Amino acid sequence: MRPLIAYALIAALPLSVAGCLIPATRMSGSSSEAAASDPRSPHNLVANGVFDGGISLPWTTSFTDPGQGDAQVIDGAFCLKVTNAGKNRWDTQFRHREMVIQRGHHYHLRFRAWADKPTHVRPKVGMAGPPYAEYWADTVELTTAPKVFAAEFTMGSPDDPTAEFAFHTGAELAAAVPFQLCIDDVVLEDPSFVRKSSVGSAPIPDLLVNQLGYLPGLSKRATLKSPATAPLAWTLIDASGATVAQGVSRVIGDDPASGDHVHAIDFSHVQREGDGYRLRVGDAESHAFAIRKNLYSHLRNDALAFFYHQRSGIEIKMPFAGEPRWTRPAGHLSDRAVACAADAGCDYTLDVSGGWYDAGDHGKYVVNGGISVWTLLDSYERSAAQHRTAAIADRKLNIPEAGNGVPDLLDEARWELEFLLKMQVPAGKPLAGMVHHKIHDRAWTELGVAPHEDKQPRSLMAPSTAATLNLAAVAAQAARLYKPFDAAFSQRCLAAARRAYDAALAHPKVFASPANKSGGGPYDDQDVRDEFYWAAAELLITTGEPRYREQVAHEQASAAIPVSMSDSASPDEQHTVLTWQNVAAAGTISLALAPASLGEERKRARAEVVKAADALLAMYAREGYGLPFSPGTGNSYPWGSNSFVLNNALVLALAHDFSGDAKYLPAVVGTMDYLLGENPMDQSYITGYGARPLRNPHHRFFAHQVRVDRPEPPPGIVSGGPNSGLQDPMARAAGLAGRAPQKCFLDHIESWSTNEITINWNAPLAWIAAFLDDQATEP
Repeated sequence: MRPLIAYALIAALPLSVAGCLIPATRMSGSSSEAAASDPRSPHNLVANGVFDGGISLPWTTSFTDPGQGDAQVIDGAFCLKVTNAGKNRWDTQFRHREMVIQRGHHYHLRFRAWADKPTHVRPKVGMAGPPYAEYWADTVELTTAPKVFAAEFTMGSPDDPTAEFAFHTGAELAAAVPFQLCIDDVVLEDPSFVRKSSVGSAPIPDLLVNQLGYLPGLSKRATLKSPATAPLAWTLIDASGATVAQGVSRVIGDDPASGDHVHAIDFSHVQREGDGYRLRVGDAESHAFAIRKNLYSHLRNDALAFFYHQRSGIEIKMPFAGEPRWTRPAGHLSDRAVACAADAGCDYTLDVSGGWYDAGDHGKYVVNGGISVWTLLDSYERSAAQHRTAAIADRKLNIPEAGNGVPDLLDEARWELEFLLKMQVPAGKPLAGMVHHKIHDRAWTELGVAPHEDKQPRSLMAPSTAATLNLAAVAAQAARLYKPFDAAFSQRCLAAARRAYDAALAHPKVFASPANKSGGGPYDDQDVRDEFYWAAAELLITTGEPRYREQVAHEQASAAIPVSMSDSASPDEQHTVLTWQNVAAAGTISLALAPASLGEERKRARAEVVKAADALLAMYAREGYGLPFSPGTGNSYPWGSNSFVLNNALVLALAHDFSGDAKYLPAVVGTMDYLLGENPMDQSYITGYGARPLRNPHHRFFAHQVRVDRPEPPPGIVSGGPNSGLQDPMARAAGLAGRAPQKCFLDHIESWSTNEITINWNAPLAWIAAFLDDQATEP
């Protein structure tokens, strides 16, 4: 915070704001010395007006395109550097949200501002979302000399519980780029508002545990943060405070992924079921946790319930929604007739209704839908191979299709499969048999916009080879799994898979553009050798035909499951086992799960799974917090790191199935321990579970943090988690830059690079929860 510079007010002028004429002052600026309100006043709605400690949160930036600029705290002021001013004044802006502006209340505004060259800025108080009504606004000129600007207004509109104080700096307001402007000592004062004393979040304990608990017969591990270089004594107590077990920690030492010096505590020998257990080391005490056989029985179903909530084209209603607050009308009924985008190379409309919304937005993407469906169907296929289908039989999930005689897991996956089938180019059209890459809005919608409220026009994007092979793979997989329950659907899937595969062979290099990201993610993939291998593997398993066996042999180099963390690997390769962009492991896993009659391909695939699991097991052993995932080059974590951890655990779980060796189980357990709180953030990354559960994922409908009329999320949804890239302004404003990778996380709805939720991340969560729930019944 810089020393205060005085301000002066000019006479009040009428100002038309938010559709009504209210008394207001035009903003004035002065560098003269005079008294000014304290930004730390309890009547200041601005939660951070002085930017002490280099933190700008909750102020964040907003740019219509990446690369337009950036912001940082410089010498106690919040500074925005603009390199591209855009076409509209709001194209470059910074803003403070999560404030309540009330009808009839009188507000005083003050802030100090300057720029490195003369420019204009337009401060405004108004709606944070459409129609963006303004309750007060003005345009002021900044110079290189700091000035204090001041104004006041009376709110004439209805109460707004999610208003914003924003500064627009783009287009006609901007000086010649590049330029930098700074603000400090920001006040938006309401005399009747009194800020509650900030107690902050509960402190992070030094003893980190799985906040849900542990299975009686499997490994039980906790992590202690301590600088001690010698083992420390620990005690396990029950709910009554009685000592249950004692021991000493194992010193691990400095852990690069967390930046902590850690010890491991192993109490696996304790198997007595109960609630309220706690660990103690000296004065440090853990959260309470349970030891129970049914620990994951609810989570396996809650994780699958997320897919019902993500359904498009159907009313989300009771009793299937779980609670009335999670109900909503059907979204995007207009998807029954969507025209090709102007640059898609087609001139028709398709019915692409149904399916799942991909993530926190309203897009539907074939490549992400494909890997999500595969993971759910693989969970079913694995359960069938292990003769454990009772827990996933009909009437086990709370979905509308329950009771139709089909396992509910297959019913839920079919909702997306039907959409994927609709995305195939019809016969007689150019590129017939290929599959459209995605369908989404032409522009991004705001947070808080429910699917049925989305008024954006939607477009069908061009086909791609990657999307086509995704359909070929999952439709072939579906053909064999649905055959006992719906022979006609099975035949339809197989026919679509054959058409798609042949179309991809005819058009092997049709790639989605990385620039196509207005209103939806690009999901581009320039290397589809792994998709060809995956699709051929699924078709071979389903049909046994020689042509697909030859293709699998031809693409044998893709069969290896990559787990490399070497410095010579690319950043993507360092983190990849199984993602939407790297699907070779899906083909190998399906071959490994195939009947013994498949022969040599099955044998080789199982060997690959075990080989990869052994590498992951070594990774697990060297990680301070005991998870099967290591940072890549530069000690970094990728976007969606929690999904990498989960997919690694999937490989480890299958290695246990194939080998019968229990050595792989602790690493699978360690995955859930990490996700449920045994991490340096003391954060359960799963909604509704643990002492510090995830609360504010990036999602348009589960948006209570920015709109009080929107619900908090239902239980069982996993966040993408720590991400060293910190691509969103909110994470950067929180001062996360430079932190150890496992600490690059913010549970905030606007931190889309660390706190997004997606279908392809929840699918492996459901897979692993089901696997561990199955282990609870093992002798």
